[in-house]
Amino acid sequence: MARFFFDLADNGKLYQDTEGTDLPSPEAAEDEAARALLEIAKDQMPDGTFRQVAFQVHDGASHPLFVVKITFELIRTDNK
Repeated sequence: MARFFFDLADNGKLYQDTEGTDLPSPEAAEDEAARALLEIAKDQMPDGTFRQVAFQVHDGASHPLFVVKITFELIRTDNK
């Protein structure tokens, strides 16, 4: 098992994961990040017309191993 840290970036504001999660592989960490982002997107719609939420996943080092990101953008068109 390896410990992975899932730092959450929500519209540019970073929330650091200080505890981490033990998972068997980087692929398991990718799956965990993707599932968590889908739950966030499903449960919390943006307050405006744009929201970008991402997990920057690392193993305690200073740079991310990978980033999983979801972007919501509402584009209104003038169809009069």
